Formats: sequence, C-alpha cells, structure tokens
Amino acid sequence: MRLLLVIALLSVFSFTSYAQDKLLIAPFTIVNGDTFFISDIPEVKVLAFKNKEEHKKYNILKRRVLKVYPFAMSAKEKLLSIQKGLDSIPKRRHKKRYTKEVAKWVKEEYADRLKNLTMSEGKILVKLIYRETNTTSYEIVKSYRGRFNAFFWQTMAKFWDNNLKTEYDPVNSREDMLIEHILIQAKLEGKFE
Repeated sequence: MRLLLVIALLSVFSFTSYAQDKLLIAPFTIVNGDTFFISDIPEVKVLAFKNKEEHKKYNILKRRVLKVYPFAMSAKEKLLSIQKGLDSIPKRRHKKRYTKEVAKWVKEEYADRLKNLTMSEGKILVKLIYRETNTTSYEIVKSYRGRFNAFFWQTMAKFWDNNLKTEYDPVNSREDMLIEHILIQAKLEGKFE
C-alpha cells in the first residue's frame, strides 16, 4: 500500500514539474476574487432539424449552394473588372462597345455551364449574386445592358419560376440563413477562400 502511495506521489510531482516547463499565460481578469480567462472563441451555431426529411432537404440545399457559389464569386470578380474597365474609358459610346464585348465574352464563357443548372440552382445563384455584389441581378443587367434587356431577362426568369429582383436576407429567411451557414462552414473547411 505504501509503495502505491509513493509511486502516486512521485508521478504527481513529476507531472507537475513537467507541466511547469510549458507554462502558458493566458489573458485573464479578476472580478470579486474570481479569475476569468479571456479568450476569443468563434461563434458556434447549432442547426436543429425537425425530422429526417428536413435534414435531407438541407443536404440537397448544401449540394446546390456548393455547386453555384463559384459562379457567384466569378460574377463578383468579373463585375469589379468591368467597373474598372469602364472607369478608364472616357466616352459613352466606347463604354457601350466595351460592355457589349464583355457580354459576348461572358456568354461564350458561361452559357453552356449555366444552361446545365436546375431551376432551384438558378434561384440560389440569383441570391448568391446579390450576397456577393449587394445588387440584384436585375439591377446589374439594367445598369450594363439597359432597361429593355433587364425587362426581357426578368420576363424569362419569371417564365422559369425565378425572379432576378430576389434579394438575399439571412436574417428573415430560413433558406437564406441555411445558405449562409453552408457558406461559412465551407469557408472554415477551406473549400472556398
């Protein structure tokens, strides 16, 4: 029995001496004799699903969001480069020619890939473009291609049960809140920059 007590004491003393070698001082504050350690901990949001069907819908939404988010990021980058290009062009007619050339290039580059999106992926893409640019897709088309083109594409979108004027509101819309959660998780996992 004494031997076990001696071994236990020696292991405790050797453990404490080892722990003191790696002393870590964390920021703290003392309030009324209590010590509170201060640390920045990332906010954790827990998703609760009512049933398996809702969880299945979340996974489908996640797959769709991860598929179309690169298009929204590409749209954001392209809009920034278009704006820089337009700022450097002094004459209005040259700006018009430039936007037509860019529209032609975008159509050639992305038309085939965008045609393969489902209607629900298209709706998510419209929301994500608003999220990234803080401008509706309708306003983007209107500002670069004119009112008539914006009206035409809005009519086409309505025909396919979409709306280019859709905004992204993660505070008041559950689907948008889930989209935001999916994007934050994907960025934490390193899927997107």
